[in-house]
Amino acid sequence: MERMEALILNRSNRKYWYVKYQMFFKNGRVVTKEESTKVGKNEKKFAYMTQVYLPLWIKQKKDSINNVKIKNKSFSYYSSIFLNDYKKNHDYKNIKYRTDRIMKDFGDQDIDTITKFDVKIWLDSLTNLNTNNKILSTATKKKYLRIFHGIFELALDNEVIKTNFTFDIKLKSDKRDIRHTIMPFSGNEVKLIIEKSKDNKYGEYIYNYLGIAFHQGMSPSEILGLQIDDIDLNKQQIAIKRNVTKNVLKETKTSYRNRIIPIFDSSIKFVNNLIIQAKSKKTIWLFSDSKGQRLSDIKVIRGDKSIKKNGNTLKNNTKWYKLLQDLNIEYREIKNCRHTFAVSSIESGNFTLQQIANILGHSNLKMLLEHYAKWIGDKALSLDRKILIY
Repeated sequence: MERMEALILNRSNRKYWYVKYQMFFKNGRVVTKEESTKVGKNEKKFAYMTQVYLPLWIKQKKDSINNVKIKNKSFSYYSSIFLNDYKKNHDYKNIKYRTDRIMKDFGDQDIDTITKFDVKIWLDSLTNLNTNNKILSTATKKKYLRIFHGIFELALDNEVIKTNFTFDIKLKSDKRDIRHTIMPFSGNEVKLIIEKSKDNKYGEYIYNYLGIAFHQGMSPSEILGLQIDDIDLNKQQIAIKRNVTKNVLKETKTSYRNRIIPIFDSSIKFVNNLIIQAKSKKTIWLFSDSKGQRLSDIKVIRGDKSIKKNGNTLKNNTKWYKLLQDLNIEYREIKNCRHTFAVSSIESGNFTLQQIANILGHSNLKMLLEHYAKWIGDKALSLDRKILIY
């Protein structure tokens, strides 16, 4: 670090004084941070904090940074700091698992001896330890790469390394074509499935779930995250703000997935059913158990995809599978309810492609085109030629 600048901040809604400081490095990098002084505003005046406290704080901070630089260059040291910063993150368990796995191969090395080639080869060879060492997807590898980003960034801040080369690492894209996993149901199949799902042998939740999934195009995790206050029956709209997966409640994946969509007339009865049920349980969640607690995962509705019996794995032993089997409809994953909505909307001609993309929460038309190109086809050629554009 070449120099440090700092100032005292008075955060009106906080009881302590805060320090905002910038660290300037020889390579041109500037790192800005902020932290509480733990000194109350009722204890010391602003003049004291600026004239007496701040100079001492700057000296102590510089000394601590310099001592850290001298103490350690080991990869494990920066990994531990990285993990500590994420302890309150909702995804900490997964972050720790990935960091621990990285540590097994890099923990004993000095971080300034690790090369871009080392990291690239390690990522390329990553396998899933729970599925007979099948190569991990590029999306999962990127999660490991982001951990390398954070660890090397800490070493860069401490001037142990000169550049963070991990940002230059490019991973090969998977060749998987998402269109191969899209198997929409026909209109008649949708009607049969929803009607049949009223039978309680398929579970108490699946009827209303399918009514929302088929008619609103929401993902399973978004549907499970719905609360009563997200529904505005007067404006006939739903605010999508959160999702639930594997008993983890979190905000939607990205800003564009945080959206407001219309409630279509075909969905009204299912929405009303869910609101009535939620109020009877005195809960805010549209999908909840008998005690009013939110459902933990889509598998509560869908059933487990597989079970172990006598040492053997029995596939598709689920409520959803049984429902399709009883109707003699080809099995496909339950997320195809969302795909069915998308394809049916495209084929109906009642929406623009941009409207459909907005309802689905796609960031742009490119995503919609890539997912549903097969069904979009030459829709432009079916336009009414008599329309006057100007």
